[in-house]
Amino acid sequence: MTKDNFPYSYPVNAGKVVDKDLALVIEPNAAERQAIAGSYDIDAIEALKADLVLKPYRKAGIRAVGTIEISMVRTCVVSLEPFDTVLKLDVDRTFEPHSSRPRKVRDLNEDGEIEIDLESLDPPDVILDGVLDLGGMICEEIALSLDPFPRKPGVEFEAGPDEEANQVDAEEDEKPSPFAALKALKGQAED
Repeated sequence: MTKDNFPYSYPVNAGKVVDKDLALVIEPNAAERQAIAGSYDIDAIEALKADLVLKPYRKAGIRAVGTIEISMVRTCVVSLEPFDTVLKLDVDRTFEPHSSRPRKVRDLNEDGEIEIDLESLDPPDVILDGVLDLGGMICEEIALSLDPFPRKPGVEFEAGPDEEANQVDAEEDEKPSPFAALKALKGQAED
């Protein structure tokens, strides 16, 4: 993770999490929330709070566990009206320092490819230069959980009068099935 890829950064020195847990509450200011909203097609972010606990993971890694709560305004794709919505996300991510070791032969299958089990846990993210960017992790979690076609609760798509007329015309214009023609030919051949 690098700051260049995300609209918000909250760097944490990974060396602080060695022997004990570190509790953090992260609340971006209005300008930072606006930058996040602009990057992910959100009309406005009214509140964003990440309540995280960083725990030691394996030898030099970190495990981030907690919740992210975001109160935002989105635009409904059906009515084009803005509406308020709240997302509550559970976070459980692991991070390890960059490994310079090449893949071992046992990591590869007989075709020389790395096999990935989609049911297993995600591999750890990378800690770059001893710094963990929790802002980037928050942005990733938000981006992955957003509905690409947000709908205001209770709004239904209704076909207009022109669309209903087109559907009726299409039903009347249906051609006979090619199988009906084959059935007629089969009937003639039997006679």
